[in-house]
Amino acid sequence: MRNVFLSTLAVVLVLTTGCQAHEPESQSQPAEATPATAPASPDVGAAAVPAATPIPSSMSPAAAAPAAAPASAAALASQPSNWPGVVVDVTEFRRKGSTLTARVVLRNQGSAEAEPDVSYNEVYVMDLAAGKKYEVLKDEKGAYIAALRSGYDNRWHQKLAPGESYTLWMKFPAPPPDVKAVTLQLPGLPPFEDLAIQDS
Repeated sequence: MRNVFLSTLAVVLVLTTGCQAHEPESQSQPAEATPATAPASPDVGAAAVPAATPIPSSMSPAAAAPAAAPASAAALASQPSNWPGVVVDVTEFRRKGSTLTARVVLRNQGSAEAEPDVSYNEVYVMDLAAGKKYEVLKDEKGAYIAALRSGYDNRWHQKLAPGESYTLWMKFPAPPPDVKAVTLQLPGLPPFEDLAIQDS
């Protein structure tokens, strides 16, 4: 009887030990399954990061750049003015024979109407190295050879709504051919320094 009891106890202990030994295995499988799932989610995260971060964010500045790029790409120089919201681009600065033609574009990038005012007696080209100043040319009647407002012979001014632009032109005596860059001064903004002259 005692032998039967001991045998039964031994069987119970074996079964209990077997169950306990088996439990870690069944727990270790989910632990292994979790790492198997975990690598899958980092892979998805890694795929999502390149798609979400570099591509759209780098493409949207590039997409915004084309809006400003045509003006910037065509401009020899560009800078903001003292007229709120107005940016000025020099799009041509060409020497041909004895004249130098400057073409500038005034763009209202602000949210309110602006009214740039250009008095040609304040416009000039300066050859700093030679210490020479070249003013806007005048015709035989004393009117400036430049874009003028109707009824005026010495200035241009006009209201520009947001998003509007206007192209001004003006002619100067040409510096000597060996002069390759000069300063262009327009009223209402800092000088365009070291502006390269285009030769026709």
